[in-house]
Amino acid sequence: MKNNLTIVLLCASALLVALILWHGSREKESTPHSLAQMPNTNVSSTQNVVAPRAEMQQKDTNTGASTTAGTPESSQTNSVAAEERLRSFVENKNVPINFWGAVVDQDGNPLEGVKISGKIRTWYLTKTLNFDSRFPEVSALSGSGGKFQIRDASGDMITMKSMEKEGYEPEPAALRGFGYNTSERFSSDPNNPIVFKMWRTNIHEQLIVGDERFHVIPDGRAYVIDLAKGTIAESAGGDLKVWIKYPEQVARGQLYDWLSEIVVIDGGILEETDPYSSMFSAPVGGYISSFQYNQQIKGGQRGSTGSHRFYLSLQNGQKYGRITIEIRAPYNNDIPGLVHIQYAINPSGSHVLR
Repeated sequence: MKNNLTIVLLCASALLVALILWHGSREKESTPHSLAQMPNTNVSSTQNVVAPRAEMQQKDTNTGASTTAGTPESSQTNSVAAEERLRSFVENKNVPINFWGAVVDQDGNPLEGVKISGKIRTWYLTKTLNFDSRFPEVSALSGSGGKFQIRDASGDMITMKSMEKEGYEPEPAALRGFGYNTSERFSSDPNNPIVFKMWRTNIHEQLIVGDERFHVIPDGRAYVIDLAKGTIAESAGGDLKVWIKYPEQVARGQLYDWLSEIVVIDGGILEETDPYSSMFSAPVGGYISSFQYNQQIKGGQRGSTGSHRFYLSLQNGQKYGRITIEIRAPYNNDIPGLVHIQYAINPSGSHVLR
């Protein structure tokens, strides 16, 4: 009986162990694979790596073409478009240049056989896509009537470098540039050539020259300038009479009158309005007795006539000269008014001022 009971207990134990082992095997089969073994099924991360093509498109604001950002093709397209714009800009700066001129002597007579040399500024694009300029030279020879022409060139400026003829020299202002690609584009034509003056090298006069700065009080009192002596005084005599007038005390920002005048004693004054004139020859007529300059400025500001150039007829036509003059008041805290005058006077009575 005891043996039978032992057999029953052994069988039950074996059955219990078998049940435990079977249950553990079922749990192992239902356990997930490791992350290393699982396939990548994360949809959101896949979308971040492969963005929609529409989101990678951008538009070139200058060309209007649609390009793909960050691709070699788009960089190459932008570079080509930029280079084309630069080349177009340079081409627009270089315009056709046709120039007609005429050369005369100091008396206005045509000069034939004058060798004219110049240079033309031409723009181009370097290999590194930078702007630079060249200055190819041009030349011409004055013919009948002193006329010459420079044609079929390209650039944005022509500059006269020299004018040569034996026994003659050009006026300083003749050697200058003419711009063809500015807001006020220069132009000339065969019927209206630019006139250049040359002087015989043996024509020179003994001139009285000076460059003076005179301090004045701007209360309307008259000052007399003696050009031969280079002096100024509140007395009679001399060549020019000048005065300035404005209120002594004014409120800051208040408008007030600023008045000045240049009077030629026993003579006349004539303003030169051509900025390129060398003023080497005084005109015969056209002089007036005085020049007035009136304006309004605010209290605290400084008034000025600006720089003006005049021919002078002095001592009833016995002398001629030229001046550049500017009148300023107040000048600074220590100097209430200033007259700056540069002059050249020919005491011989000749109109020649060189």
